[in-house]
Amino acid sequence: MLEVCKRVSLAATLLVVLLLAVGARAQLQIGENTSVNLNGNLSFGYTGDYSNVAGSSHGMNPGGNADLSGFYYSPGFLSFDVQPFFDQSRTNSTVQSVFQSSGVNSSVSLFSGSHFPGTVNYAKTYNSEGGFSVPGVGNFTTRGNSDNLALNWGIRIPDYPSISFLFTDGSNSSSVFGTNAPSSFHGKMFGVTASDRWAGFTFNGGYHRNSVHSLTPEFLAGEGPMTTDTLSNTFDFSLGHKLPFRGAFSAAASKSDINSDSGTDKFNGSIDTVSSGVNFEPVRNLNVGVNAQYTNNLEGTLYQSFITTGGILPTGLLTYSTHSLDINSQANYALPKLHLNFVASADHREQTLLDNSLSANSYDEMGTYSNDLLGGFINATAGVTQTELSAANSSSSLGLFGNLSYTRKVGNWSFSGGGNYSRNTQTVLIGVTSSGHGYSAGIGRKFAAYSYWSFNFVGTKLNFNDVAGSGTFAQSYSTSISLKRFSLSASYGKSDGTSFLTPTGLAPVTNPVPLPLQSILFGGKSFSFGASTTPIRGLVLSGSYSSTKSNTAADSVMSNNSTAQLNTMLQYKVRKLWITGGYLKLQQGFSISGQPAASYSSFFVGITRWFKFF
Repeated sequence: MLEVCKRVSLAATLLVVLLLAVGARAQLQIGENTSVNLNGNLSFGYTGDYSNVAGSSHGMNPGGNADLSGFYYSPGFLSFDVQPFFDQSRTNSTVQSVFQSSGVNSSVSLFSGSHFPGTVNYAKTYNSEGGFSVPGVGNFTTRGNSDNLALNWGIRIPDYPSISFLFTDGSNSSSVFGTNAPSSFHGKMFGVTASDRWAGFTFNGGYHRNSVHSLTPEFLAGEGPMTTDTLSNTFDFSLGHKLPFRGAFSAAASKSDINSDSGTDKFNGSIDTVSSGVNFEPVRNLNVGVNAQYTNNLEGTLYQSFITTGGILPTGLLTYSTHSLDINSQANYALPKLHLNFVASADHREQTLLDNSLSANSYDEMGTYSNDLLGGFINATAGVTQTELSAANSSSSLGLFGNLSYTRKVGNWSFSGGGNYSRNTQTVLIGVTSSGHGYSAGIGRKFAAYSYWSFNFVGTKLNFNDVAGSGTFAQSYSTSISLKRFSLSASYGKSDGTSFLTPTGLAPVTNPVPLPLQSILFGGKSFSFGASTTPIRGLVLSGSYSSTKSNTAADSVMSNNSTAQLNTMLQYKVRKLWITGGYLKLQQGFSISGQPAASYSSFFVGITRWFKFF
């Protein structure tokens, strides 16, 4: 009932703002210091909805959107922009929502021409459509509400440190269509940063406080929803100074205190990191440098980005001491006349992980070549890396990496292609290497001023050596043709690998971690096609269809998942009137839910008029 009242209130506000302005035709001047512009669309039509999970509904529905902008005194003093919208769906507008969506986007800029600039941004949306992702395949459709506020303020007084303040408060709640799997996220962040220059030094520092409350739907893993609360406080400081021989010196330090609680799983720890580096250009085209970094909590560093977005960590993560020291030296020499560039580096790394001390020395040599070739352009890179590992059983490994790309135009044809390969390349963890390859190609042809055809495909594969069941693989193909009054497009993709669960979907494992999260195996295929035409002036007909089939498995629990969506639209413009019509159908199902696939259909026929009020 509360949501219905809110939507009615928002609709009334939009209609009152628009109707009060009817009749005006120029920019509205309020007093001597206020200038306002208003334009928007009003629509009215017949809508019908059908679903196997809810009763059907029919009705005559109003809708619309507006854009109210202006300034007070001057644009540099106070300017604003408010964009409300009501009952906007994919069938009758450009708002990307299967369901009827309402809300408002607004922004205010204060004192932008002064030493104290500030901005306020606010957005609220009801009944919006989102996605719960499966890597490389597609999204499951979600339905929910969101609320976001952002405040920025600055102090820019000459000859004094520059200071910036930031505050954000954002939340969203949704459910995956076809299940009773709720998901929610609420995050607050406060930050202050300062920068200054003194005696040739540059100084930067700041403080950020970030709190997150999340509800993660674990229906794909055969478990119930899990709630996580995370609080982090981070202090950071850095400085820099120029050195002789076109050199520079830099140093930085940061301290993060993180507390994460997801019931039985807790993370409470501190991450301290210090780093420093110098670089020089002693002679033309030669750059050399040395950098060092130390952290007292390697595991915390690996997990930090995950837990601050609402992820869940294993119990007792800080039982072990996990230090890391990394010292890297590098030399870069360019030969512009030969289009060559050479890079050599030496890296020494020490890590204490799971009460085991490891150290490694690695040496990389790489060369790049970029130049015109046979009427096109080539870019090539090749390198070798050697790693010496010191542990209970010392070992040495040789790694290779390289990539090649080439583009060329021949008459009306254009060609592109490329590939990359890596073997036994070091990851962030000592003793863990990765191997993989990728490829891409494209071809296109221009037939006339308004006609073009293209075809592209991309593939990637990544595996972590000696880590069973790791890695990801993805392929995608797409083609499109555009004519003067007609266009067609189609795509196909497939993907599989290992992932972990986040509040917004599955995320592929891009680096192994010492205490692995619950891994979820995924695989799937998807395809889509679309078409549009303008047979006569002012008439637009368009349609698209997409389908995804995937599966997930975790802890011997498996789910077969599917989603399909059909969308068609008709628009015919007569002066400032648009005659609109559309039909959509969404089907989505998950075998783990034990329920039949949910289906939703909607159609709309109506008239939309654009207004320029003032």
